[in-house]
Order: sequence, then C-alpha cells, then structure tokens
Amino acid sequence: FFIDQHAAQERVNFEKLKDQLDKENVEVQRLLSPILLSVCAREINVWEAIKENLERLGFSSSLWDSQTLAIHTCPAVCREPEKVLRNLVSEEGASFLDIETIAKRACRQSIMAGQELNREEAQYLLKKLLSCRDPFTCPHGRPTAIEIDEKFLDKQFLR
Repeated sequence: FFIDQHAAQERVNFEKLKDQLDKENVEVQRLLSPILLSVCAREINVWEAIKENLERLGFSSSLWDSQTLAIHTCPAVCREPEKVLRNLVSEEGASFLDIETIAKRACRQSIMAGQELNREEAQYLLKKLLSCRDPFTCPHGRPTAIEIDEKFLDKQFLR
C-alpha cells in the first residue's frame, strides 16, 4: 500500500474539524500574545458581520484599533491563523460551516507534498487515518491509499 500523506492528513483533519463543529466544541489554541492583523474598513465590516461565526470556528478576535484586528485564539488545527482569518474577512457572504469550506480548511492545514515525516509521525498518521469513518478518500474524493500487488509489478517489469 502507498499512502498519500497529504490526502490522509486532510481526511483526518476534516473529520476532526467537522466533528468539533457539529458538536459546537472546536478545540482552540490560546495565543500567548495576540496576532495583529492590519485590515481595511471593508474587512472590519465583514469581521463585525461574521464575528459570531468566527467564534464558533474557534477564532476569538477583537478590534485592536481602527485598522487592526487582534487574534486571541484560533482552532487548534490551524497552522497559519493570520492567513486563515485574512481569508475569512475578505470572503464576503462565505458560508462558514458548509462541507466545502471545512474541506478547504482541512486541506490548507495538512502536510504538503514532499514534506517528510519520520517513522513515528507516519505511524501516527496511519493510525489516525484508520480510525476515520471514511479512510479511503480525502474530502475532495481523491484516494488516500493505493494498493500495488506483486502481479502488477511483474507486469510492469515485463515478467
């Protein structure tokens, strides 16, 4: 079996985030000091309109001054809270809890192609993948693993 580590972690992150959102219990990371995000007036208006949804997603934020948002907490699965919040306040009318949005967030927080995992990390990812409800595909439908048997390899080597 060959595992696509990005697709595998995407599936794990997707199911974890979806479960947390469904239970309205998103695991958050409290920041030691706020991340300050420069914003324009339009982004502040969007932020004010979606603030409750941001809280449900795990983002606690406040207006630092007339041109700056302060991020105090973010979802624990979020590796780049500044980038994610920037995307959220610039996407007017975006649906925050639809499946496609959750899938995008899971994708952006997953291991990227070419990133190496050590043995323990790979084993942990495989264990988490196998505990998923749908371990065979990522949320976008791509396979997380493929099987190559000896017969296939023999054929490839003209044996």
